Amino acid sequence: MNSPKCSQGIYIIIPVHNRKTLTLTCLENLKANGDLQKYQVIIVDDGSSDRTSEEVAANYPEVIILKGDGNLWWTGAMALGMEYAYARGAEYFIWLNDDSLTAPDTLDLLVDFLYKHPDSIVGASCYASESGELVETGFKGRFRTKAKEQEIVEVDGLSGYCVGISATIFRQIGAPDADRFRQYAGDGMYTLKATRSGFKAYILGKAKVTLIAEKDPIHNFSNYVKKSKNPTLKLIFGDYKSPYHLPTQFHYHTYKYGILIGLPIFVVKAISWLVCFYV
Repeated sequence: MNSPKCSQGIYIIIPVHNRKTLTLTCLENLKANGDLQKYQVIIVDDGSSDRTSEEVAANYPEVIILKGDGNLWWTGAMALGMEYAYARGAEYFIWLNDDSLTAPDTLDLLVDFLYKHPDSIVGASCYASESGELVETGFKGRFRTKAKEQEIVEVDGLSGYCVGISATIFRQIGAPDADRFRQYAGDGMYTLKATRSGFKAYILGKAKVTLIAEKDPIHNFSNYVKKSKNPTLKLIFGDYKSPYHLPTQFHYHTYKYGILIGLPIFVVKAISWLVCFYV
Protein backbone atom coordinates (compact mmCIF):
# COMPACT_ATOMS: atom_id res chain seq x y z
CA MET A 1 0.00 0.00 0.00
CA ASN A 2 1.28 3.46 -0.84
CA SER A 3 1.96 5.92 1.97
CA PRO A 4 -1.06 8.13 2.66
CA LYS A 5 -1.03 11.74 1.59
CA CYS A 6 -0.35 14.48 4.15
CA SER A 7 0.75 12.00 6.84
CA GLN A 8 2.11 14.91 8.90
CA GLY A 9 -1.50 15.84 9.60
CA ILE A 10 -2.25 12.44 11.14
CA TYR A 11 -1.65 12.04 14.86
CA ILE A 12 -1.55 8.74 16.74
CA ILE A 13 -2.56 9.34 20.38
CA ILE A 14 -1.54 6.74 22.98
CA PRO A 15 -2.64 7.21 26.62
CA VAL A 16 -0.32 5.49 29.12
CA HIS A 17 0.06 4.97 32.85
CA ASN A 18 2.62 2.74 34.55
CA ARG A 19 2.75 0.13 31.79
CA LYS A 20 6.24 0.90 30.56
CA THR A 21 6.87 -2.51 29.02
CA LEU A 22 3.59 -2.43 27.09
CA THR A 23 4.18 1.17 26.01
CA LEU A 24 7.67 0.46 24.69
CA THR A 25 6.45 -2.70 22.94
CA CYS A 26 3.69 -0.68 21.27
CA LEU A 27 6.15 1.95 20.05
CA GLU A 28 8.61 -0.66 18.83
CA ASN A 29 5.79 -2.30 16.88
CA LEU A 30 4.91 1.05 15.29
CA LYS A 31 8.57 1.55 14.40
CA ALA A 32 8.86 -1.92 12.86
CA ASN A 33 5.75 -1.22 10.77
CA GLY A 34 7.12 2.13 9.58
CA ASP A 35 4.28 4.02 11.27
CA LEU A 36 6.48 5.77 13.83
CA GLN A 37 8.40 7.35 10.98
CA LYS A 38 5.31 8.15 8.91
CA TYR A 39 2.85 9.62 11.40
CA GLN A 40 3.00 12.02 14.32
CA VAL A 41 2.91 10.03 17.56
CA ILE A 42 1.79 11.46 20.90
CA ILE A 43 2.25 9.66 24.22
CA VAL A 44 0.04 11.10 26.97
CA ASP A 45 1.67 9.93 30.19
CA ASP A 46 -0.80 10.40 33.02
CA GLY A 47 1.54 10.55 35.99
CA SER A 48 3.48 7.31 35.52
CA SER A 49 5.96 6.51 38.30
CA ASP A 50 7.82 3.76 36.39
CA ARG A 51 9.93 6.11 34.22
CA THR A 52 7.74 5.58 31.17
CA SER A 53 8.33 9.11 29.84
CA GLU A 54 12.08 8.93 30.39
CA GLU A 55 12.36 5.59 28.58
CA VAL A 56 10.21 6.80 25.68
CA ALA A 57 12.25 9.99 25.33
CA ALA A 58 15.53 8.07 25.39
CA ASN A 59 14.51 5.41 22.88
CA TYR A 60 12.01 7.26 20.65
CA PRO A 61 13.01 10.95 20.55
CA GLU A 62 10.61 11.60 17.68
CA VAL A 63 7.60 10.87 19.91
CA ILE A 64 5.76 13.84 21.43
CA ILE A 65 5.24 13.40 25.18
CA LEU A 66 2.42 15.16 27.04
CA LYS A 67 2.14 14.71 30.80
CA GLY A 68 -0.73 14.53 33.24
CA ASP A 69 -0.76 14.39 37.03
CA GLY A 70 -2.61 11.08 37.34
CA ASN A 71 -6.10 12.57 37.10
CA LEU A 72 -6.59 12.44 33.33
CA TRP A 73 -7.42 8.75 33.11
CA TRP A 74 -8.05 7.28 29.64
CA THR A 75 -10.62 9.76 28.42
CA GLY A 76 -8.87 12.87 29.71
CA ALA A 77 -5.60 11.68 28.17
CA MET A 78 -7.26 11.17 24.78
CA ALA A 79 -8.96 14.57 25.05
CA LEU A 80 -5.65 16.27 25.84
CA GLY A 81 -3.94 14.54 22.93
CA MET A 82 -6.72 15.46 20.52
CA GLU A 83 -6.73 19.09 21.65
CA TYR A 84 -2.94 19.29 21.23
CA ALA A 85 -3.03 17.71 17.78
CA TYR A 86 -6.00 19.76 16.58
CA ALA A 87 -4.26 22.99 17.59
CA ARG A 88 -1.38 21.92 15.32
CA GLY A 89 -3.51 21.27 12.27
CA ALA A 90 -4.44 17.61 12.65
CA GLU A 91 -6.63 16.26 9.86
CA TYR A 92 -7.14 12.86 11.47
CA PHE A 93 -6.61 11.33 14.89
CA ILE A 94 -5.83 7.69 15.58
CA TRP A 95 -6.65 6.44 19.05
CA LEU A 96 -4.32 3.62 20.03
CA ASN A 97 -4.07 1.76 23.33
CA ASP A 98 -0.60 0.62 24.31
CA ASP A 99 -1.75 -3.00 24.58
CA SER A 100 -2.86 -2.93 20.93
CA LEU A 101 -0.30 -4.13 18.39
CA THR A 102 -1.20 -3.16 14.85
CA ALA A 103 -0.51 -5.38 11.84
CA PRO A 104 1.97 -3.84 9.34
CA ASP A 105 -0.68 -2.25 7.10
CA THR A 106 -3.41 -1.55 9.64
CA LEU A 107 -2.93 2.18 10.13
CA ASP A 108 -2.51 2.79 6.40
CA LEU A 109 -5.76 0.90 5.81
CA LEU A 110 -7.58 3.04 8.38
CA VAL A 111 -6.19 6.27 6.95
CA ASP A 112 -7.00 5.22 3.38
CA PHE A 113 -10.55 4.42 4.48
CA LEU A 114 -10.87 7.86 6.09
CA TYR A 115 -9.69 9.55 2.88
CA LYS A 116 -12.32 7.65 0.91
CA HIS A 117 -15.04 8.21 3.54
CA PRO A 118 -14.57 11.79 4.74
CA ASP A 119 -15.96 12.87 8.11
CA SER A 120 -16.18 9.32 9.44
CA ILE A 121 -14.81 7.05 12.17
CA VAL A 122 -13.24 3.66 11.52
CA GLY A 123 -11.94 1.03 13.92
CA ALA A 124 -9.70 -1.97 13.36
CA SER A 125 -10.76 -5.55 14.01
CA CYS A 126 -9.15 -6.78 17.22
CA TYR A 127 -7.96 -10.27 18.09
CA ALA A 128 -7.11 -11.70 21.51
CA SER A 129 -3.42 -12.64 21.59
CA GLU A 130 -3.74 -15.98 23.42
CA SER A 131 -6.85 -17.43 21.80
CA GLY A 132 -6.70 -15.65 18.45
CA GLU A 133 -10.43 -15.03 18.75
CA LEU A 134 -12.02 -12.00 17.14
CA VAL A 135 -13.13 -9.53 19.82
CA GLU A 136 -16.36 -7.56 19.74
CA THR A 137 -15.25 -3.93 19.48
CA GLY A 138 -18.38 -2.16 18.27
CA PHE A 139 -22.06 -1.96 19.12
CA LYS A 140 -25.27 -1.50 17.19
CA GLY A 141 -28.18 -0.67 19.44
CA ARG A 142 -27.94 -3.01 22.44
CA PHE A 143 -25.86 -5.60 20.62
CA ARG A 144 -22.06 -5.82 20.51
CA THR A 145 -20.55 -6.59 17.14
CA LYS A 146 -17.33 -7.28 15.22
CA ALA A 147 -16.12 -7.46 11.62
CA LYS A 148 -14.57 -10.49 9.97
CA GLU A 149 -11.62 -10.08 7.62
CA GLN A 150 -13.46 -9.07 4.45
CA GLU A 151 -16.32 -7.24 6.18
CA ILE A 152 -17.01 -3.57 6.74
CA VAL A 153 -19.58 -3.27 9.51
CA GLU A 154 -21.40 -0.03 10.28
CA VAL A 155 -21.85 0.57 14.02
CA ASP A 156 -23.28 3.10 16.45
CA GLY A 157 -20.12 3.22 18.55
CA LEU A 158 -16.67 1.70 19.02
CA SER A 159 -14.22 0.62 21.68
CA GLY A 160 -11.08 2.74 21.55
CA TYR A 161 -8.36 0.13 20.97
CA CYS A 162 -7.40 1.40 17.51
CA VAL A 163 -9.74 3.96 15.94
CA GLY A 164 -9.31 6.59 13.23
CA ILE A 165 -11.34 9.80 13.55
CA SER A 166 -11.72 12.77 11.20
CA ALA A 167 -10.84 16.13 12.72
CA THR A 168 -14.15 17.39 11.33
CA ILE A 169 -15.87 15.38 14.04
CA PHE A 170 -13.76 16.96 16.77
CA ARG A 171 -14.51 20.37 15.29
CA GLN A 172 -18.25 19.75 15.54
CA ILE A 173 -18.69 17.79 18.81
CA GLY A 174 -15.53 18.65 20.74
CA ALA A 175 -13.40 16.32 22.86
CA PRO A 176 -14.49 13.13 24.67
CA ASP A 177 -16.35 13.67 27.95
CA ALA A 178 -13.71 13.14 30.64
CA ASP A 179 -16.02 14.31 33.43
CA ARG A 180 -18.69 11.63 33.14
CA PHE A 181 -16.56 8.87 31.57
CA ARG A 182 -13.06 9.12 33.04
CA GLN A 183 -11.73 5.63 32.41
CA TYR A 184 -14.48 3.50 30.89
CA ALA A 185 -17.14 4.24 28.24
CA GLY A 186 -15.46 7.45 27.08
CA ASP A 187 -14.65 5.79 23.76
CA GLY A 188 -18.04 4.26 23.11
CA MET A 189 -20.01 7.32 24.21
CA TYR A 190 -17.85 9.70 22.15
CA THR A 191 -18.25 7.65 19.00
CA LEU A 192 -21.96 7.26 19.74
CA LYS A 193 -22.24 11.03 20.12
CA ALA A 194 -20.60 11.35 16.71
CA THR A 195 -22.99 8.96 14.98
CA ARG A 196 -25.95 10.64 16.66
CA SER A 197 -24.63 13.90 15.22
CA GLY A 198 -24.87 12.46 11.71
CA PHE A 199 -21.41 10.97 11.20
CA LYS A 200 -20.77 7.34 10.25
CA ALA A 201 -18.71 4.77 12.16
CA TYR A 202 -17.41 1.42 10.92
CA ILE A 203 -15.25 -1.56 11.78
CA LEU A 204 -12.85 -2.41 8.96
CA GLY A 205 -12.24 -6.16 9.00
CA LYS A 206 -9.00 -6.21 7.04
CA ALA A 207 -7.35 -3.73 9.44
CA LYS A 208 -6.10 -5.95 12.25
CA VAL A 209 -4.87 -5.45 15.80
CA THR A 210 -3.68 -7.96 18.40
CA LEU A 211 -4.69 -7.22 21.99
CA ILE A 212 -1.86 -8.39 24.22
CA ALA A 213 -3.30 -7.39 27.62
CA GLU A 214 -6.96 -8.35 27.20
CA LYS A 215 -7.68 -11.59 29.07
CA ASP A 216 -11.35 -11.67 30.02
CA PRO A 217 -14.21 -9.51 28.78
CA ILE A 218 -14.70 -6.70 31.29
CA HIS A 219 -18.46 -6.84 30.75
CA ASN A 220 -18.58 -10.22 32.50
CA PHE A 221 -19.15 -9.17 36.12
CA SER A 222 -18.52 -12.58 37.70
CA ASN A 223 -15.19 -12.95 35.88
CA TYR A 224 -14.16 -9.46 36.86
CA VAL A 225 -14.84 -10.03 40.57
CA LYS A 226 -13.11 -13.42 40.54
CA LYS A 227 -10.01 -11.91 38.93
CA SER A 228 -9.92 -8.98 41.37
CA LYS A 229 -7.58 -9.13 44.35
CA ASN A 230 -9.44 -8.64 47.65
CA PRO A 231 -12.59 -7.22 46.02
CA THR A 232 -14.60 -4.79 48.12
CA LEU A 233 -17.70 -2.75 47.41
CA LYS A 234 -15.55 0.37 47.19
CA LEU A 235 -13.09 -1.16 44.72
CA ILE A 236 -15.76 -2.72 42.50
CA PHE A 237 -18.32 0.09 42.50
CA GLY A 238 -16.48 3.22 43.64
CA ASP A 239 -13.10 3.08 41.93
CA TYR A 240 -12.53 4.66 38.51
CA LYS A 241 -10.26 1.73 37.68
CA SER A 242 -13.30 -0.56 37.79
CA PRO A 243 -15.55 -0.91 34.73
CA TYR A 244 -18.42 -1.21 37.23
CA HIS A 245 -17.85 2.24 38.76
CA LEU A 246 -21.48 3.12 39.46
CA PRO A 247 -21.51 6.83 38.48
CA THR A 248 -19.91 5.92 35.14
CA GLN A 249 -22.43 3.13 34.63
CA PHE A 250 -25.29 5.52 35.46
CA HIS A 251 -24.09 8.08 32.90
CA TYR A 252 -23.45 5.33 30.34
CA HIS A 253 -26.96 3.85 30.53
CA THR A 254 -28.82 7.14 30.69
CA TYR A 255 -26.86 8.66 27.80
CA LYS A 256 -27.03 5.59 25.59
CA TYR A 257 -30.72 4.77 26.14
CA GLY A 258 -32.17 8.00 27.52
CA ILE A 259 -33.30 8.56 31.09
CA LEU A 260 -36.68 6.81 30.80
CA ILE A 261 -35.18 3.54 29.53
CA GLY A 262 -31.61 3.84 30.74
CA LEU A 263 -32.38 4.49 34.41
CA PRO A 264 -34.45 1.30 34.91
CA ILE A 265 -31.80 -0.73 33.05
CA PHE A 266 -29.09 0.73 35.27
CA VAL A 267 -31.06 0.03 38.46
CA VAL A 268 -31.74 -3.58 37.46
CA LYS A 269 -28.10 -4.17 36.53
CA ALA A 270 -26.79 -2.52 39.71
CA ILE A 271 -29.03 -4.75 41.83
CA SER A 272 -27.94 -7.86 39.91
CA TRP A 273 -24.26 -6.93 40.38
CA LEU A 274 -24.77 -6.44 44.12
CA VAL A 275 -26.54 -9.79 44.42
CA CYS A 276 -23.77 -11.50 42.42
CA PHE A 277 -21.12 -9.81 44.57
CA TYR A 278 -22.56 -11.16 47.81
CA VAL A 279 -23.47 -14.65 46.57
